[in-house]
Amino acid sequence: MAPRGKKPKSKNEQNSTEYEKNRFIILPDALTKDKSTDRQLIKLRHPQTSELGIFVYSEKDKTLAQMRSLPFSHRSFFKGNKLIPIDRIDFVTLVDPLFLLLPYFIKCSSMFSPLDQILVDEHLPELNNLLMKLSEMTNLKEVATRKEIGDLILWKYNENNTLEWLTPKIDKVAKVLVTQQINVNQNAAISSSFKLCETSIHSTEEQYKRYAFDIISEYLHSDIQKSLLKHLGLPEIVESNKRKADENREVNKKVKHNKDEYDEMPHKVEKIITPKLTAKDKALKKAATGTKSISSFFKKST
Repeated sequence: MAPRGKKPKSKNEQNSTEYEKNRFIILPDALTKDKSTDRQLIKLRHPQTSELGIFVYSEKDKTLAQMRSLPFSHRSFFKGNKLIPIDRIDFVTLVDPLFLLLPYFIKCSSMFSPLDQILVDEHLPELNNLLMKLSEMTNLKEVATRKEIGDLILWKYNENNTLEWLTPKIDKVAKVLVTQQINVNQNAAISSSFKLCETSIHSTEEQYKRYAFDIISEYLHSDIQKSLLKHLGLPEIVESNKRKADENREVNKKVKHNKDEYDEMPHKVEKIITPKLTAKDKALKKAATGTKSISSFFKKST
């Protein structure tokens, strides 16, 4: 009897292996120093969309990072003399765990409650233990008010503390944008091949602050965004002039069309004036009475 061979891999397993082989991950320096740490991939809810996302968590180092994946096709890079294809790039960036805990505090903002009753995910109870571990990595007083009643510790969401916690983050991001000379003009083309002009580089302080606000607000609920925008003293975002011009142009087209179709004015009919005959013209007309036209002499005879 012939020896039993290994069971061939299914097509899905082969594709999965190739997928992992062609996956390229970009890590921050803080996550590359100690390779022996206990990092693991976990799933948590995104603070803005509430959808599950992949995060890199280390209980030992007390770090949390988000993994964002971008699919690529027909891409590759050189490593020495080797050409390595890329099917996917994962960007890993450090995240303050307090951003992920903030939606749970807002949900229970009506009253003081114990922490284990605030950090509760009704649909995914397996996250509750992980959320409690994340709370140990942060200063909860940044977003909540603490109250002690005997041995019981209660917490309640504090919007003023949250805004004061977010404001330095906005200023820090804006400072990096200024230092790196990032073009924050709304209608500017972003590319390393374009040379920035002086007017693009020296943007106003409000433009840098608003651009930093847009970056931080990706981790905030819409209600907090409005409060933070008002706290920073930034005006509300209005529609661009181009969009308004396009809308006005469409309205003008409709008005013009309706006017031509329904309000058309009748054409003015001018009176035909017959010129007066002179004495010479009258004499020639009288002499031609009774005569035949010259074309009548060329007609066929019957």
